[in-house]
Amino acid sequence: MECNITHFAFYRTPCRIILRMNPSKNQTTAIILRFNLLRFIALIFLLLLPFIVLPQKKNIVYTSGKGDPHKSFEEEFLSHKKCSEWWYVTGYLEDQNKQLYTFQFTLANINVKGIKIHMILISITDLQNGEHYYFQDHVSRGKHIVTTQNETTYGTLAGIKYAANDKSSFGKMNLSIKKDSLALDLQMEAQKSPVWHCDNGKLQMGILDDPKQYTYYFSLTNILAEGKLTLNGKELTVTGKAWFDKQGGPYTITNPRTNWEWFSFRFFDNEEIMLFYFPKDEHHDCTYIKENGTYERLQNFNVIPLDTITEPSTDYIFTYGWKVKIPGYKDENYTLKPKVDGQFNVFFYELIADVYNSKNEIVGYCYVELLPGARNKKLKNNLVFK
Repeated sequence: MECNITHFAFYRTPCRIILRMNPSKNQTTAIILRFNLLRFIALIFLLLLPFIVLPQKKNIVYTSGKGDPHKSFEEEFLSHKKCSEWWYVTGYLEDQNKQLYTFQFTLANINVKGIKIHMILISITDLQNGEHYYFQDHVSRGKHIVTTQNETTYGTLAGIKYAANDKSSFGKMNLSIKKDSLALDLQMEAQKSPVWHCDNGKLQMGILDDPKQYTYYFSLTNILAEGKLTLNGKELTVTGKAWFDKQGGPYTITNPRTNWEWFSFRFFDNEEIMLFYFPKDEHHDCTYIKENGTYERLQNFNVIPLDTITEPSTDYIFTYGWKVKIPGYKDENYTLKPKVDGQFNVFFYELIADVYNSKNEIVGYCYVELLPGARNKKLKNNLVFK
């Protein structure tokens, strides 16, 4: 006997089921009951599906800290839910022919009125040829972003993986950058423990009458680096030094008064100076890190621009060349002379300068970062998304 069940409605999907059998009346009833039970189970599953939490990897781990007062370095290393923040590495490298290169890695979470954008900014400069290599990308969802204690990664473009050494729980770093014919793979290791900058890790971002305009800020200022750099398909063996920053806070990122000029002195005697300057409010703050890793806050210094330069793609004006006076510390008087013109990457103009002491000797390098709002009246905010 052939039993035909035509257009059986299972979740509104018509189907034809042919049972090639000779069932009894009881068997037919059992078959119908079985189908009805399956329909009921499927319906319950669909109703409960929105409430079922499946196990998944947490690619963004948030801290319980707020930055002020700060918690541990490990806590403030993680993402913060309600602020802009960035993981930032800069450094200089020499190849086997003693040619000099600089690199910059920035993974940023930008928070504008509750809307968060994840960005990657990468640059490499060949100082011998005066060539800049740069790329950026951004997403509004964090699907391909990893910010955990062990990793800060932007998809397959760039990232850093971390492990502990005797200086920090994230004192070992493996940096990887890959974009077309450009690649950088570095193994890096901190030589000093991290430092809290400014007022025990709190930096007022200009606008002195508004206590909400601040960032938490710490650094690993002395990191040895070695690895491979590939430019235009040519692989080079490189060694050098790097500096790692983690910084962020609830300050208003779109206000030009919070835009800064930043100077990171990397002296050849294994000491460092970090200097933040906010020209629109004449506000500055500084940290001096000694060779043994101890550090102190400095606020008595002056930065005197020697010249300006106009960035051709934006017509932004940036200072260019500086006299820096730090009474009572080291040589006290330094002159910074850019090695090549800088590179603008929609957020900041960056370059490396030679550090000259009062005897006109080069005693280190200074990585300089200049934001357009520091010296310009109007900002082109649409540049961020080009």
